[in-house]
Amino acid sequence: MRKQGFLFIFFSVTFITSCKNNNGAIKNFPKPGSLIASAEMPVTDDALNKFTFSVKVIADSNVKEGVYDVDVDYGPNFAEGKFTMPKGGEDFRPVVRKGKTPYTYIIGFKIPEDTTFYDYFEVSSSKANTKMQYIKAYTF
Repeated sequence: MRKQGFLFIFFSVTFITSCKNNNGAIKNFPKPGSLIASAEMPVTDDALNKFTFSVKVIADSNVKEGVYDVDVDYGPNFAEGKFTMPKGGEDFRPVVRKGKTPYTYIIGFKIPEDTTFYDYFEVSSSKANTKMQYIKAYTF
C-alpha cells in the first residue's frame, strides 16, 4: 500500500508541475469553440431599424497557441477575424470592454494577480465597414 501511495503522489506532482508555465500558474486553456468573452450595444444612429453591434471572442482550434476567433455583428452585417495573444501570454484570458469611440470594443487581457486591463486588439464597425486591428504589442 505504501508503494502505491508513493507512486500516486509522485505521478500527481509530476503531472501538476508539467502543466505549469514560467509564472508558476497552471495553464487552463478553454475548449475550442467555446465563447470566451462578448459584448453588445444598440445601434442608436438608425431610427428605422433596431440594430445591435456585438463582438464575440471564441476559442479557436489553436487556442493552446493563443489564437482566438472574433465574430462581429453590426445589424445584418457579419464579419469574422482572428487574433493571437502575445508570445508568453498565450494562456491569458481575453476580456472585452467598450472603446472610446462609438461602436468600438477593445479586446485585452488581465495578468493573474494584476487588476490592469491591457488593451490589445480593437474592433469597430459602421454602416459601411468593420475594422479589426492590433493596437499594442507586448512581450512576456
